[in-house]
Parts: sequence; C-alpha cells; structure tokens
Amino acid sequence: MARLLKVYFHDACFDGTTSAALFAAFYRQVVDPQVVIEPIGMTHKDGNPFDNVALDADDHACVDFRFCADTRMRWWFDHHPTAFQPASLRAVFEREHLPTWFFDPRAPSCAGLIARALAGGDWGWRPPEYLADAVVWADKIDAAQFRSAEEAIALAVPAQRLAAWLAHGRSPGETARYVEWLSHASLAEVEARPELRRELAEVEAERARELEAVRRLGVWHGDVIVFDRFGEPGARSPGFLGYLLFPTCLYAVSATRTSSSIKISVGVNPWTAAVRRHDMGELCARYGGGGHAVVGGVTLRAEELDRARDTLARLVRELASS
Repeated sequence: MARLLKVYFHDACFDGTTSAALFAAFYRQVVDPQVVIEPIGMTHKDGNPFDNVALDADDHACVDFRFCADTRMRWWFDHHPTAFQPASLRAVFEREHLPTWFFDPRAPSCAGLIARALAGGDWGWRPPEYLADAVVWADKIDAAQFRSAEEAIALAVPAQRLAAWLAHGRSPGETARYVEWLSHASLAEVEARPELRRELAEVEAERARELEAVRRLGVWHGDVIVFDRFGEPGARSPGFLGYLLFPTCLYAVSATRTSSSIKISVGVNPWTAAVRRHDMGELCARYGGGGHAVVGGVTLRAEELDRARDTLARLVRELASS
C-alpha cells in the first residue's frame, strides 16, 4: 500500500498553495515517487489551529503556517514572525529542532524558503523548471514587491490571475485540487485548465465592480482607511485595491466574514513615504492573530461577530491614535 503524506498549508493563499505544491513535487522526486499526497488547507484562528487535526498519515508536513509542536509534523517551513503562538512554542522549536524544521522570518515568501532550504543539506534539490516561475511570483506577491499599486492589482500574467482567483474565497476542496495541479504543471498550464476558464473570467469581470464598491466603502480614521464589510457576508478584502483608491493612507484595515469565519486584515501601504509606527504581526497577535511587520490578520469564528466588531474598533483606534 502506498504511503500517505498530508501537507498542511495556508489556505486560499498564493504563497501557501505554491509552497504546498513545491513540497509535494520535492517529496515525489526525492523521498517517495509512489506517495499519495493529501493537501489540507488551514486557516488561522484564536487558539491552536491544530486542535482536533488528526496527524494520522505516514508522514506530515506544514508550510506557510504556524508551528505545530507535535514531532509527528516531521516537516515544517514558515517565514511569519508570529509563527510561534503561544510564544512558549519557540522553546519547543529550539529544544526539539528537527533537521526538517525550517524557520526564517526574513524570507519574502515561504515558497522561496523551501526552495533554498531543500537546495542544501543532504537533498541538493532544485525546483522543477515548471515551478520556478511560481516561486519567483510567491516572493513578489507575498512581499508586495511591486513598483506601484497599479502593477500590484494587474491581471496581466497567470500568477496574478490565479492569485486573484484564490482570493475569491475558494473552498478547501478547490485549493487542495489546485495544489495537486500545480505540483505537476506550470502556472500557465494550470490557468489554461478548462475547469478554471469560467471562474477566471468572472474574476476579471468583477474587478471593475469591486473597484467602485471599495471606493464607496472607505472610511478615514486619521491616516487609516477602513473597509467594514461585515454587513456583506461573502464580500472580499480589498487588498491592494485599497492602496490604489486611497493612495495617501498609511494603514488599511478591512473586515470581512463568511458563513464559517470572520477575518480582519491590517496592512501598511507599500507605496507611502510615511513612516510605519506599528508592527502589524505583533499588533494582530495581541488579538489572537499574527502576520508580518507590514501585514497581519485576525481570524475569528463566524458566531463571534460582536467580538470581531470590538477587535476592529480597537485595532483602528490604536493605529489612528498614534
């Protein structure tokens, strides 16, 4: 019977899905060509996101997501400064420190971290040519390495169109299927699949409507622009659209919810000359979330709307008051 590998990854995220596909390709090429791989999308939540998650496969990996202290999670790669929650888990990482655990908060993306880590040690592995472009784009998208907001929201290449598609609230089944496709093919080949043709066309068609909706939604609090979409279940975070439409903001805060979760996202405008006053990851970690210095988020359960409204108000107040 073939071995089973479960790969846990940051769901509906370009870097998370690229990281999962990259690791799956590595595992098939280097560890076990016959392995059966099950990609499992993970979402951040207050508390331990691995509670009630069964580590019952022959091998387990986690990419672009919080640290799991169980040593059955034999492979772990992450670049979020807030990966250890609670902070005491850092001591577990340092004490156990499996040679297959990798953490680098300086890395622009987790996919790039995986590519560099597996090039060293006993592996000497290089990503297949069809995945090289995805790794480059994971760095660019996750670290917002764009010259302008206009470039950031463009849908000119497969990577940006697929990133926008992922951001449209994909189900765990859809993202798992996407990871499997990408582990075998290039971004351009995945984009060309007939299963995605209609959905990608809808993403492009909705862009103009979304621009107008975001323009109407923005509310100023000092140099903070806030997009409260709690009243529109299923509506998406504006992302880079917020910086395009409100270029003078320093921070952007968005609040969205679905039938299963609530998300508050905070970010620093990458194209402002103003000086950042807060670490977004540290700020969000105080409310059960996390992230990087310039972008972070808090995810709550769907039934916690009152708590989410209070959290949103506190975050905006702290950002604006300083």
